[in-house]
Parts: sequence; structure tokens; C-alpha cells
Amino acid sequence: MNKQDKNSQKEVDDLDSIIQFKRGSESKRVSLGELKTEMAKVLQIENLSFLIGAGCSSCVDIAPDGKEVELGIPVMAPLFDNFVATYPNFTIAEHAIQEFLGADKNLERIMEILVAASVLSINGINLVDTQIDNKIKTVKAFISEKIHSGRNSRAVLDIYKTFYQRISHRKRISPISIFTTNYDLYNETALDELGFLYNTGFVGTYRRKFSPKSFNFTYVDSMNLQRNVWENVPTFFNIVKLHGSISWTKKEEEIWETSPDSSGSEDESSRVMIYPTPIKDRSTLMTPYSDLFRVMENRLLQKHSTLVVLGYGFGDEHINRIILNGLSIPTFNLVVFGKGENITKLENLRDDRIVIVNSENRIHYFKNFTENVLPLPHPDIQENLSQSPISGIQASFDHSTSPEHNR
Repeated sequence: MNKQDKNSQKEVDDLDSIIQFKRGSESKRVSLGELKTEMAKVLQIENLSFLIGAGCSSCVDIAPDGKEVELGIPVMAPLFDNFVATYPNFTIAEHAIQEFLGADKNLERIMEILVAASVLSINGINLVDTQIDNKIKTVKAFISEKIHSGRNSRAVLDIYKTFYQRISHRKRISPISIFTTNYDLYNETALDELGFLYNTGFVGTYRRKFSPKSFNFTYVDSMNLQRNVWENVPTFFNIVKLHGSISWTKKEEEIWETSPDSSGSEDESSRVMIYPTPIKDRSTLMTPYSDLFRVMENRLLQKHSTLVVLGYGFGDEHINRIILNGLSIPTFNLVVFGKGENITKLENLRDDRIVIVNSENRIHYFKNFTENVLPLPHPDIQENLSQSPISGIQASFDHSTSPEHNR
């Protein structure tokens, strides 16, 4: 075993020793092998969904000087710090934004304050800000720019690709639904590179228009045309982007999918990147917001549904409400990889249908979960991935039969 292999084994051993597994009122330590066995069982569930939060698109590495370096898209706390550093004089009604947030460093909380109204009373401070519209645009543009600048991280993309390879299974009948609060395109890019099929709620080819009915569609293989024998494509996923996307724009009350690289030519205000808040902007009650949440609710309310949560701290009341409604169904199960104040509230429910997994060595982080908890890709999936693309075969054949080659 070489030095690199030994280091990798040590990382696995470290993860193996302190995994906390909580189900209802039971709390125990489990080995990595036991956790992998439990997760393999979860992947066999037919009505399976994942909720992917902002933590899954963040990947922090340690630079040679010991400093942390963000390889992907930063989560809310560092994003907030970056915003304050970029806009040190940003105020709401002449008050610094830290006065409203305190330790709650969250730019979406700022959006909540800004979009609520031009006159509010928060923490005893009356807000009258005539520049509120411009400040909303400033925050949106900042978040959009950070997503654009971090959306091409190969380190993060490879994690997503591994994730999709490992959750695919040949015998699956119902497609897995991936619900995400993220605006980025890591899910789509990973699936494109793998050659897996997916649906984001848009129909069309050259121009793609939002149509929530498409979430009822699926892809099938024709096994025998003469006998109408069909088999569902196992590598097909529904991607439900609950907060919109950097690739969505609104034109004449309709939602269209565009290239994210067109951001320079698009009016930023037309981009559909929804910031749901308890005090709702009217647009959050309309398409696509209401349709996307309805898709999630319908999926979770099916019998024997399981939702696996990754990189989400339960800070969005809209999503939390749907998940808690799912618990009204006796056969619904919730598996949460994470820790935090809101997740502790779930623990306190002492519900046997709720499983919470975490560790001091961050087994609940998306990278560790994907690489160490999920099983290896199914042989059939791996075989399909290892096949040479037809374009490469054709190019090789053309080269070998060219006149120059035969001389």
C-alpha cells in the first residue's frame, strides 16, 4: 500500500469511528460498513427522493498555507461575509445590515427584509428606504455573479457525477426525484456529462418552455416493439429546482430556459431566481414557484416515500412545511445527513420514521457521503459508462480507413 492509499484508508478509518446514527429516541454509534448497508437498503425504495441544499455545491479545500479555499459556490455565511466586504457601505434605511442579522449571516434573510415592504419595523427600527428596489437588484446580482463564477468547478462537478452514478440502479421503475434549493447547474452538467436523461420541467428542444406536466413523464426502453414490452430507463431523474435557476428567464408571463452564459445580454431582473420568504412577494405564489412545490408535495405524499436530505439545514419554512406534512403519512420516512439547531428540533420529535446521521469528521458532508456511504455503481451502470461513445468509434474507424492511412 503506497502513501496515498494509506492516507485514504486513514480518512475512511477516521470517518468509521464516530458516526452518530439517530432513529426516533434511539441514538447509537455505527460503523461505516453498517451505515453503507443501511443506505443500500434506502436506495432500493421505489418512491425515493433527495433534497440537495446549498452545502452540496460548496467544496472547501485547504491551501498549502493552511487557509481554506472555496472550490465551488460558498454557502450563506461566507457569501454574506464576501458581500459585506464587497459592499461595506450597504445599508437598509441607513442602518448596517449586521444590525438586523446579528450572527444570522444569510443573504436570503436580507432579501426577506428588502422585499417585504418599503416601510417595516424590525428589531424596533423603522425602515423607510427609497432605494429598496436598487438594493434588491444589488443583492440578486451579487448572488448571481457568485454562482456564475463558481459553477464550473471540476472538483464539485465530479462529486455530483459520482453521486448520480451510485444512486442509479437497473431495476428501478419510478424515477428518483431530486429537489434542490440551488440555482446552479451542477446537477444538469453532471447528468449531461454522464449521458443520463433528466427532466427539469421544461419541454421543447430549440426553445424550452416550463411545463410542470412534464414531471409526470418518464423515459422507457422499447424491449420488443411487436409485443409492446417496455422497461423504464434506470438513469432518468426529475430535477425540481425549488428556488429557480440561473438558466431560467421570465418573458411575457412565461418561463423559458436559456443559456446561463447569456447573462450579459439578459435583463438580470427577468431571471427566475426566487427568494421565498414568510412575507411573500406576489410572484412567489405563481408559476413556477407554486408548481414546483406542488410537485414536491405530491411526491412526498405518495405511499412508502422516503426523502434523503443532504446539505440542507432546514432554514426554509416553505420546504420544512412540506416535509412535516409528509410525516402525516404513516409510511413516509425521512433520512437527514447533517447537524444544526433546526435538525436538533427534528431529533426532539422522537419519531421512529426520522433518521439523522452525522459525525465530527463530517460524514454528512456531500463529498464524504457520496464517496464513502453510497455503494459503488451497479455493474450494468458502470458497463454503460465505460463504453466508448459512438462518435469516438466512428472517428477511429474513419482514421483507419482514410487514404492517407492506407498508403
